[in-house]
Amino acid sequence: MEQELQNIGLTKSESKVYLALLDLGSSTSGPVIDKSGVASSKIYEILERLVQKGLVSFVIKGKTKYFEAASPERIMDYLEKKEIEVQDQKKEVQKILPRLLIKKQLGGHESEAKIYKGFKGVETAFYSALELMEKDETYYSFGTPSRPEKANKLLLKFEKIRAEKGVKIKMLLNENARDDAQIANVKLLGEVKYMPVGVITPAAINVFKDRTLIFPLETEKEPIVIEINNKDVAESFKAQFDILWNQQTRVYTGLDGPKLVLRDIVKTGKECLAMGIEEDNFKKIVPEALNEFIIEMDKKRIQERLICRQGTGLVRYKYMQARFLPEPYFSPLTVEIYGNKVALIDWTKPITTIIVEKKEIAEGYRKYFELLWSIAKK
Repeated sequence: MEQELQNIGLTKSESKVYLALLDLGSSTSGPVIDKSGVASSKIYEILERLVQKGLVSFVIKGKTKYFEAASPERIMDYLEKKEIEVQDQKKEVQKILPRLLIKKQLGGHESEAKIYKGFKGVETAFYSALELMEKDETYYSFGTPSRPEKANKLLLKFEKIRAEKGVKIKMLLNENARDDAQIANVKLLGEVKYMPVGVITPAAINVFKDRTLIFPLETEKEPIVIEINNKDVAESFKAQFDILWNQQTRVYTGLDGPKLVLRDIVKTGKECLAMGIEEDNFKKIVPEALNEFIIEMDKKRIQERLICRQGTGLVRYKYMQARFLPEPYFSPLTVEIYGNKVALIDWTKPITTIIVEKKEIAEGYRKYFELLWSIAKK
């Protein structure tokens, strides 16, 4: 019986003491030590653990404790309680599993890419980036989405400290943030502009010299920040910022944008790199254009590499390769890189497509793509 009790989670000493008490009935510690053979120095610690598990009780007579084994039926209660604890532990592991997966996938690339999670992580990411900046230098921020009040307070405090240090800011906001009274606090040593109507970005991108912080909408209840330390990536985002700042770009609202991008890729005839692909969007929204695209890509033998969210279903064809990354990397935004062009497709309503034609931006996005490709799963 001692081995069976150990099999359900009791230690060897706990099993011996419980069985001894079943034989002894109500007893002080001395006889329990003699019958079980456990060390006298450990007996009270063992008995306390059994009390906590509901398998032993005690009464005090005079000044002496008398211990008694609970009915063996209580072992079932103990097992049921243990099952509940295991279920709770599984839920806790599920919460941190995405973080663990990202940590594993970023192994060997931590010098360039890091993940920060939680409000303390956000503070660490932003304040360490601020340390890179000198007085009168400018950092760039664009695509700030709506956030919970706690995140807003954290970022507004950061902006105040940034201004006190004398670091300037240029910020591009979504149009729906125009009436936000708190934005006035951001204008300390800074300039604020708004992106064209219909351009809604699901993540904030912040460029501090050669460091880029990507701050998507919260996954679960905690915010997450992706830090990339790469000059080419920072320069590509900075170039994109400059175009949006000057509004020298082509913007399409509705289905014409995604259709144009698919035709343009085929027409270019060069390898296409795509990030954040949710092929169900193409299948459901522009199915005919997608079918024509696949036929032409095969006919012209144009290579395509896709980085997708884990669990995404894809239409496979001969010259396509795909790799996958966890959910925190993704948003409603699709990025297509081909030739000297970068197309950004926002699938949220109204569907908005931005096409930028500039060699430097395309090359920067290619390097960013290759960094993600190297850590993505086949």
